Amino acid sequence: MSNGKHRQSVQRNLIVNTTEIAKMANVSVSTVSNWKRRSDTFPEPVGTKDGKPAFDYDQVAEWLQANNKEFDDNRTRNLVWEYANLVRGKVETTEGMALFITLLHLRKAANEYGLETQWQTLIDGGDRGSWLSYLDAVDAVEHEAGHALSNHVVTYARGLVESVSVEIIRDVVALVNAINLSKIMTAVDMVIDAMGNGRQAYLGDNGSPLYRLMAEMANAWAKICPNPDPTFYDPACGGAFVAMQVALHNPQYRFALADINSFAAVIAQARFFLQFGKNATETIVLNDLIHNDPFPDLKCNLSVVAPPMGLSASSDTGVTDPRWAYDASNGGGRRPAFPSETAFLQDCVFHLDGVGRAFVALRPSFTTGRSFANLRRRMVADGVVEAIVSLPRRQLRDTSIPIDIWVLSKVEGRNHVHLIDCASATEEVVQQGLPVYLAEPLNGYADGKYRWMDVECADILADENISLAPDKWIKPEGMNPKNICLESTEEISEIRQGLDQVDDESNPLRDLPNSLTNMKESRVFTLRELVDSNEAELIRGNTQSVGRDAVYQEDVITPQILSEGMASLTKSRDVGKREHITEPGDIVFRKLGSTHAAVDVEGGHRMSHTVLALRMKGDDWIPEFVAICLQAVWNQKDTPRNIAGQIDPLDMELPVVSLEMQRKLVEIQHAAEELKHLSAAATDYANTFCNAIRFGAEED
Repeated sequence: MSNGKHRQSVQRNLIVNTTEIAKMANVSVSTVSNWKRRSDTFPEPVGTKDGKPAFDYDQVAEWLQANNKEFDDNRTRNLVWEYANLVRGKVETTEGMALFITLLHLRKAANEYGLETQWQTLIDGGDRGSWLSYLDAVDAVEHEAGHALSNHVVTYARGLVESVSVEIIRDVVALVNAINLSKIMTAVDMVIDAMGNGRQAYLGDNGSPLYRLMAEMANAWAKICPNPDPTFYDPACGGAFVAMQVALHNPQYRFALADINSFAAVIAQARFFLQFGKNATETIVLNDLIHNDPFPDLKCNLSVVAPPMGLSASSDTGVTDPRWAYDASNGGGRRPAFPSETAFLQDCVFHLDGVGRAFVALRPSFTTGRSFANLRRRMVADGVVEAIVSLPRRQLRDTSIPIDIWVLSKVEGRNHVHLIDCASATEEVVQQGLPVYLAEPLNGYADGKYRWMDVECADILADENISLAPDKWIKPEGMNPKNICLESTEEISEIRQGLDQVDDESNPLRDLPNSLTNMKESRVFTLRELVDSNEAELIRGNTQSVGRDAVYQEDVITPQILSEGMASLTKSRDVGKREHITEPGDIVFRKLGSTHAAVDVEGGHRMSHTVLALRMKGDDWIPEFVAICLQAVWNQKDTPRNIAGQIDPLDMELPVVSLEMQRKLVEIQHAAEELKHLSAAATDYANTFCNAIRFGAEED
């Protein structure tokens, strides 16, 4: 929320229509209309936007502040979306993301290096020569200072100036100049989320569970780092998300980063410079790791790498390279080709110092595949494998395959490996004994519900396949005969309850017609029409304490709560005066991607910023019916989406039908849910019965 303080004027004026003003102030569109009609000082329109009167953003913000109206300062978000719309169809998506971040970097350079006059020349419509002159000035300052904090960005910018229309750059630089310097990292995250979502996510993935877990592991290790002058190493840094997380919490580290992708080098360098300015401590090298060592003399205390998947290297690649200590084949010399991940794995081992840790993300085939049995044998025998953490599917935006994290270190005399299973569902309380740099991140990641055991290196080496898969060694939960008996008792009871409900004569599924006939298409309203006519109110979640890096509180409705069920929620007590609280009967739903909707029967809950509440006015709507319709196929596939693939909730539709028809649909939906629960219980019992056949079952 903003206190509405006066903003410095800029040449790029943002315009907002009445719907956007309503979002700013968390009010209905009709309220904004009343402000316009009743206030002589409300700003005059300066144009139109989406067919509606448009107003100058700064004038609206000043009016809201002057009239004691609380509002969300979404200026930065609006600028980012305006940029995305401006370059759509003119440049490729990845290049559009890099262009915006590059210009943010160059603007920061003006502030850091005293180049404000030259920058202003560009804002005033500088030509190609002015741009090249400015880039030369940045180069000269850094050359004199003896550091290279902008070299990749400057090289990329030179190519842009020579190949992209200067008019496009002029429009973009005006948008960049309108962003407050204090919000510059927010703008970077927003443009990555808007333009990088699902497209080459490694360039700047802000949301993947894998990268967040690896960052937490790295930070937990950095806390206990014994080296007073440590170095972080990532030879496939992408957009440097993990490196940035470590840098923010551990200023003592220096960063040695490399990537083969020039866009990655630009984004990584810009992220560091925009955060730390001329105090940044990273070195970034454009490099093909398979053929060249980016830092031959480096010994690091911490390495985190997620290698590119599925690439191959030829048999003669770096045969004499000292990094390749482990043959990737299973006999007879080097294979005709080998996956490049094996090179990154060995590169990390080579660059680790005697007390350092490396965290490497690999496909499960490296943990269990017979093709890599010899690699595993050599590494386990040498004692460099400290732990294997198996993760479930969908840990990365751009792939659904499961991932394993290899934890590597050079500890003499290692006689066991920590094998940790986070992929299998469990209710067991995790046992103590893992190192803190593994236990703390995993407890947060898996809510303390994962299984692990120490397996002797001798036992692993005696295994025919040298398997490092945790589920190979950890006995599955529930295989104990007493557990099997207990589970079967609970499942049988649940099945009997479900059958009783299905057999109930009042079950609406017992009296279905042969077909649906003579039903006419209903009249529909969009949520925008219902809100504008004051028949409904749309409340946007604004609890900031459940943001990207925070722990979700148990009283806050989040997208995860919506998908898993709201039974675990508690009532909100310590509520900020600006936070929105649900009321009984509110329909809460997520606003991004596929919609999950539910009725908050009790109310009294806060909502995260990605959750909305629809409050129907009057007695013409059954809340459960509305929730069903919000999840209907026509509101999923047919609703317009923005550039990031997100649904505008105001475009969603509700059909107008009688209360009797609404009630009938709700009853059928409830019956369908009961059948779903019965089916799930029967499936669980079939699995338990199968386990009983194999392992037996006995009472405690």
